Parts: sequence; C-alpha cells; structure tokens
Amino acid sequence: MRFDEAYSGNVFIKSHPSYEESSVVLYGMPMDWTVSYRPGSRFGPTRIREVSIGLEEYSAYLDRELEEVKYFDAGDIPLPFGNAGRSLEMIEDYIDGLLADGKTPLGMGGEHLVSWPVMKAMAKKYPDLAIIHFDAHTDLREEYEGEPLSHSTPIRKIAEHIGPKNVYSFGIRSGMKEEFQWAKRKMACTSQSLRYMNH
Repeated sequence: MRFDEAYSGNVFIKSHPSYEESSVVLYGMPMDWTVSYRPGSRFGPTRIREVSIGLEEYSAYLDRELEEVKYFDAGDIPLPFGNAGRSLEMIEDYIDGLLADGKTPLGMGGEHLVSWPVMKAMAKKYPDLAIIHFDAHTDLREEYEGEPLSHSTPIRKIAEHIGPKNVYSFGIRSGMKEEFQWAKRKMACTSQSLRYMNH
C-alpha cells in the first residue's frame, strides 16, 4: 500500500495519475542560476507542491471541484545546475513535446528567465501569441552585467521575438531608465505603467 503522494507533498494536490488521460501537465523548472539578489527560487516547485495540501478543493465561483480538472504532475525537469543555456534548451524541448501531445503546459519556477523558453515554444504553436506580464520589474534589459541570459531579460527577448505590441505588462514599478524608454517607444503599455514612465 502506498499513501497519497499529495498528502506527503510529493505531487500537487488532486493531480491525476495518468499523463495520457490528462489535458494539463504541471511541471517544475527548478532554476535560479542567474539571480542577482537572493537565490532559492529553484526550490519553488517543491514548496508549491508541499503547501498545495492546504488548498480548498472546491471553487464557489466556478462551482467545480479541483478533481474535475485532469492535470498530471510530471515532477521537475532535471536541469543541469549552473548551466543556463542548456537548461533553457531543455525547457523549450519539453514544452515542444507537451504541445505536440496536445497538452496545456502549466509550469512552476524558478527564476524569471525560465519563462523565456516557454513563451518561445508557445509562439511556435500560436503565431498570434500575446503575452500578459504581471511583475514589479520590467525585465526588458538586453543583458545584465554583460550576460544576455539573465533574469532581467526574458520580456525583452519575447517582445523582440513576437513583436513588442503583443506584450502587455502590468504592475511595473521598477526598472532602468532605458527599459522604460524602450517600452514607451515600442510596447503596448498599460496606463499604470505609463504613469510611472511619465514621471
């Protein structure tokens, strides 16, 4: 007999045991190789699974139970510690495979840079992709201290990949002057972001 893995915090609560029968695949991207302030976000997927046991399983807003949505917890992508370039390739390859199988990817990070290969893979399948970006920071740098693969660059990368007018940022309060100037010239900014940019 094996006890419920979700109760032990090993998988997300109410995840379905079958990949084939699930329409959504939950996966972890335990990477924080490029963080500049405080590392530790690579432990995020594990902690999210551990605390998921405390979630309410019923939504009064949707009148649905969590178990009605079939999602499979695939675990964490085994990213090579310290190798940002290879890690990003592995994430993109994994998302390509999920999309080829007709699955909806649902990822847990991880630092901000892990979103770049996910968005890049999605853009291959959805050429009219638009990105909604909630963040305190712009993440519009071309590089950080000479490194183009940085947590400060993913939104600039996807904006240049799919077109800046297809990226919408909300909640921005901080960034370099050059990032705000670039956003004002190129992006479809929110009114809140524009208020900050005009000061």
